[in-house]
Amino acid sequence: MEYKDLSAYEKLKQMQEVNFCRAERHNAAVYLNALRRNDRAIIKEYESFGDSPRQLLMNKREYERHLLFGFTKKAFNEYGWLERPDFLEREEIKFPHRDGWAISNYITLGKGLNGKWTYGMSYSYSTGGAGYGLGVWGKIFDNRKDCLTSALNEMMIGLNRDSSKTDKYTLSVLKQAKNLFDEITGRKAIQLSFF
Repeated sequence: MEYKDLSAYEKLKQMQEVNFCRAERHNAAVYLNALRRNDRAIIKEYESFGDSPRQLLMNKREYERHLLFGFTKKAFNEYGWLERPDFLEREEIKFPHRDGWAISNYITLGKGLNGKWTYGMSYSYSTGGAGYGLGVWGKIFDNRKDCLTSALNEMMIGLNRDSSKTDKYTLSVLKQAKNLFDEITGRKAIQLSFF
């Protein structure tokens, strides 16, 4: 029997078996209250996101993040999970540390349907690195400049904090990131000529 066809009591029982994280508790409370009050509109909305308590609450929460970027399409993959939206004006800015080598230092910018921007990034140094992809869970910005400035700042802080001061490849990436940061923020000295 599908989850949607269970009685309210059986649904409540299944909900009690799930250990929700803090960020999911609000949506879980809304859904539980709807089950207790038999609020068909809220129950129908929540159950449109999946066929188990875990799936419907995780998909609902992610869909709320989609809305922050103006993505309203509700599409699911073959396993019932919400599809990731495609950002507009997707742009990858690369920071090569050596010619001919694979580039593992980059920032990916993306713009939502409502004009909000976010980023993903990857950076590495001799003994480690960090990174995450472009998605709806990133920080939200009103314009490309603020988004890129924040991404560059995060990359420079991470590389400065975690890498060796003698790592020449990291220093090369830091220099490129700093130059771009200075150019975007207007801190880079510009040669002026009068005729």
